[in-house]
Amino acid sequence: MSTRPFVQGQSRELRKGRVLEDSACYAISKAVDHRRPVLATNKTACVLIDSWKFLRSRGRIKLFAFCIMPDHYHLVLCLMPGEDLSTLMKESGRFTARELNKSLGKRGRFWQEGFYDRRCRDENELHDLCLYIENNPIRAGLVTAAEEWPYSSAFAGNRDMLDREWWP
Repeated sequence: MSTRPFVQGQSRELRKGRVLEDSACYAISKAVDHRRPVLATNKTACVLIDSWKFLRSRGRIKLFAFCIMPDHYHLVLCLMPGEDLSTLMKESGRFTARELNKSLGKRGRFWQEGFYDRRCRDENELHDLCLYIENNPIRAGLVTAAEEWPYSSAFAGNRDMLDREWWP
């Protein structure tokens, strides 16, 4: 996974070479505008988690992993047939921005423009990306074990919303 920073105004660059396939799996990263650390709270995480549960319940995605960090989030998902990643991210971003601004008593732009995506080539890479994402809070010094971070799919209370059967 790239360590390339999120840079405002380069979303066209992120889209270059993007090829979408039905039922393809993607690792996605999305950052808060100006990297404000507002996401890792029960209230804000609930908005994101509920939006992903909604997408799953509507048969739009299969969810394999997620991690909500203070100023960005990561997802590993599989697009269901007929879904377009850009459309899904735009709709999800619009909804979550409105709800997150409302919950924080804010207005205006919430997310940085664009998102980073990486198509998973095979099951081994999918597994590795899920582990990488779930261990993000350890690398950031927020916890000592991935299972301790309540805003991640590694946390036992969140595993019921995943579409995977394997565990690290």
